[in-house]
Amino acid sequence: MRRAVGYLLDTNIISYLARPKSRQYKNVKTHLLKLGDDEPVMLPVIAIAEIEFGIARAGPKLSDELKDVLRKFFESYPLHLAIDDNTVEPYSLVRAELWRKHGPGKVPEDLFDKVTGKQLQIDERDLLIASVAIQYGLVLVTADTKMKPIIDAAQDLEKKGKDVHLERADWTLPL
Repeated sequence: MRRAVGYLLDTNIISYLARPKSRQYKNVKTHLLKLGDDEPVMLPVIAIAEIEFGIARAGPKLSDELKDVLRKFFESYPLHLAIDDNTVEPYSLVRAELWRKHGPGKVPEDLFDKVTGKQLQIDERDLLIASVAIQYGLVLVTADTKMKPIIDAAQDLEKKGKDVHLERADWTLPL
């Protein structure tokens, strides 16, 4: 198993770090501060887009101060990773594994656990963020429980010998 070379922050973790008044901020910030200089932190462009959508949707209800805080946070972590041609393979492999385990369905949101019958509620953006983490060999930092089926599918693929390593960390938990 290869070791991850840095961290990719999911949307929820970015939101906690950008809002010091959130109850998760202290734990998330503590994890972040414990990182060494050789452990880079990156942001997925998809997460930035999700947050910018939230800002646009909120309109004038969201204070200019909070908008500025969020955008300054994006600037403070300038390594923004987008989807590109090299994202295709991990995305395709993980999505196909999800279909084998939980299909049929036209979109990830349609997938159900075959044992419990519970809808998995996998979000396409989450699948893409996880695929970027796989592509770059990064630890996916998330508190999103809906990521579990995606992470399980990637781990199953790795056990089958595929080059699909996805490691998860939840920085909302205390050290």
